[in-house]
Amino acid sequence: MPTLQDIANIAGVSKATVSLALSDHPRISLETKHKIRHIAKEIGYAAGQPGNAAEAKTSSIGVVYVSDNQDYEHGFFRDTVMGICREASRYNYNVVMIGIHKLYQGNIVEDVADKVVKSGVEGIVVVSSIPNLQGFEKLIAMRFPMVFIGSRKVAGLTDPIHSVASDNYNGGRTAAEYLLELGHSNVAVVHGLHSPPWERERISGFYSALRSAGFQADEDQAIEVSNLLHPEAPCWSQLKQQSPTAVFATNVHVGMLMLHYLRECGFRIPDDASLIVFDDSPSFPMENPPITVVRQDMKSLGVLSAKRLFDLLESSDPLPNQILISAQLIERSSCAPLSNRKSEPE
Repeated sequence: MPTLQDIANIAGVSKATVSLALSDHPRISLETKHKIRHIAKEIGYAAGQPGNAAEAKTSSIGVVYVSDNQDYEHGFFRDTVMGICREASRYNYNVVMIGIHKLYQGNIVEDVADKVVKSGVEGIVVVSSIPNLQGFEKLIAMRFPMVFIGSRKVAGLTDPIHSVASDNYNGGRTAAEYLLELGHSNVAVVHGLHSPPWERERISGFYSALRSAGFQADEDQAIEVSNLLHPEAPCWSQLKQQSPTAVFATNVHVGMLMLHYLRECGFRIPDDASLIVFDDSPSFPMENPPITVVRQDMKSLGVLSAKRLFDLLESSDPLPNQILISAQLIERSSCAPLSNRKSEPE
């Protein structure tokens, strides 16, 4: 009995393209639809035959989730997957969630390729908080369609990968330019321990904007703080010695730490120190004062990664590329012009 895969092999397209063409989906060109329908007729394929109707309805993509960071799940993972599901529904695809278990050290326990192949998906979007991913070697050898969200390195792959990421570098520049417009030049850049590459991109972008404005600034000036608030620790005392008029925190967790630190040290926000954070948190708009942020578009990351995966499924040899999505400045009350700075607290 002829199958969708038989048609795909003859037409030189993917099985997903055949399924969409036969269902008259608007994403497929009229020329391709006519070609596929002609082949289907020639080889005797009929969607109404036993098995064929079910086959045409079961096209699916997978979301492979690999993470050892619970904070990552709260916003990034949730909103991004919502974007993937929304886009998949537009093209009549099911979405299959594929979780990967990990050891404490970050090593993947399971055979990723085995789980992906057994799931029956035609391609995957990989969502992870881990910068250096392992376990995808078999899928790479199979030329399995994959799109990675974020700037990632994949073991076993030296060529560029298909990825969709936030423009972290220019997001950092946006934060710096905003503070400079407010008159701040004594700015502390604060990041957590073992910052991943995307946070280092934010730091590089921030200091690049300072240098462009004529200030002597180097990435080494960024202050690394512990993941717990200990104001007496050297890293935190370094921040107090600098006595900045503004602070840029490179992620939400560090932003929360800075908020508590400034309050504990008696700094009034924004009277004594302005605060801006890369990325948003549900609590930030409700703080006193509400926190200014440079926010990633999580849902668009999901939507565009799904779009890119569909392109891979329809193209025999697409060139790898990285799609960057701009981060957006959300002005709230935690930043103020330096000229508005009030007298020192008693």
